[in-house]
Amino acid sequence: MIRLSPARAHALACLLRAEREGRFVREVAESMPRKPEDPRDAALALRLALGATAAAGTLDELLDRYIAKPRAVKLPVRLALRISAFELLYLKTPARVAVSQGVELVRGQAKSAAGMANAVLRRVADACDSFLAAEDIAAGVLRDHTALARRAGLPAWLAEAIISSLGERCAQTLFDAQLEPAPVYVHLNPRLSPEGEDVSAGQGPTDEPGADAVAPMLPGLMQPADISSFIRSGALNRADAVASDAAAQLIATAATAPGSCLEIGAGRGTKTFIMCAQAGRLGWAHSHTALDLSARKCELNLERLHAAGLDGEVRCVAGDGCVVDAVLADIDAAAGERVLFDRVFVDAPCSGTGTMRRHPEISWRLDAADVAYEGALPRLQLALLRAAASRVAEDGELVYATCSVLASENQAVVDAFLASSEGAAFRLVPVHEAQALSAFADACGVGCSATTFARSHEDDRGRFQTVPAPEACDGHFCARMVRRSASC
Repeated sequence: MIRLSPARAHALACLLRAEREGRFVREVAESMPRKPEDPRDAALALRLALGATAAAGTLDELLDRYIAKPRAVKLPVRLALRISAFELLYLKTPARVAVSQGVELVRGQAKSAAGMANAVLRRVADACDSFLAAEDIAAGVLRDHTALARRAGLPAWLAEAIISSLGERCAQTLFDAQLEPAPVYVHLNPRLSPEGEDVSAGQGPTDEPGADAVAPMLPGLMQPADISSFIRSGALNRADAVASDAAAQLIATAATAPGSCLEIGAGRGTKTFIMCAQAGRLGWAHSHTALDLSARKCELNLERLHAAGLDGEVRCVAGDGCVVDAVLADIDAAAGERVLFDRVFVDAPCSGTGTMRRHPEISWRLDAADVAYEGALPRLQLALLRAAASRVAEDGELVYATCSVLASENQAVVDAFLASSEGAAFRLVPVHEAQALSAFADACGVGCSATTFARSHEDDRGRFQTVPAPEACDGHFCARMVRRSASC
């Protein structure tokens, strides 16, 4: 009798629970009460669960070629088949192992389906190479792009959109990284040092700064050698640190400056934490208003900032950033005037296409119409920018950021804003010239690698864009805009 491996059994349990509870697979995997005892089994289980989710549509396309009645396959059986198909297609697990284990996975869900699973998975094993090469499509650009999409486990339309946005060379780096684990970075609370963290002691993820580095070096930025041990230490629960991608930390630092800041789209406050921490490291007087649509997220943001000791000049308000005047009405009333801010940071809701390695559900849940030029998301992003512009003080900055790699949500939104009546008063300035990056560089040189990193990822107008690559940071976009003074 074949013994089902603990890793595969656990991966299927995670997928089943995620479907049953309507939760994200990674969230379920982290909260499962029982995990495989062997760390290698636990790592493989997570890889299988995330991979089978990230490539779900591609796996189904291949499986359904050999299933007589695809619609008749029950979800638990399909999830089991996806795990084995993922192993065959992407991990190159020996066919005899992947097929036999797949059959046992299916048998555990429906004994009557074991024979079907054996026949289907054997045919899948034989077809992997030709399917990935898209040999079923006539030679040409369509075949080439379909092959790229299949190798990355992405919908064909999304792969096309990524190629159109980034160009084939940069898109290829994203495709190569798509089904690989993403590196984990954290941002440390300055209180970890008795005297406050010295900016010269910033811990970065790379030893050699420069344009070819996989991530910037910044004070507070750290890549734990053992993320599991770091999580078990309780540092995240104590607000000694927050988990945040390295490029996202650079953007939060670039959005930090002395004076007042309005953050729109603060969520649970990861960037709020980083901005307050960086202002503290630099000794800047910094008042922060964090706005989010969710009242619960506002509460969580303030709770963590309080636990971190970073809530001195912070207030959180709940409301729709598209009607920012209504949301800030009480603040205006208390001030006796319409409050303007030295810096307004719009961390816009987006497709999340720069973070698909971490959030495998994204690619197959996205609707092409929503991210198209003038689609629902770009329209929302532009509306947020136009509303935010009215709250920027003279000579103040408006910073726009997403975790998308699509031009329709990034460059196109910025261009549309600058062409609008609200945007006519603003001009683009390079991200690498941000005040905090320059201040860290002047203080100790640590920031210079972040400055170099930012510059190397800017276009000719100073807009910053990273692209996921193996063992490198996620895809994030940022544009800085300054309001011209009335005399200009």
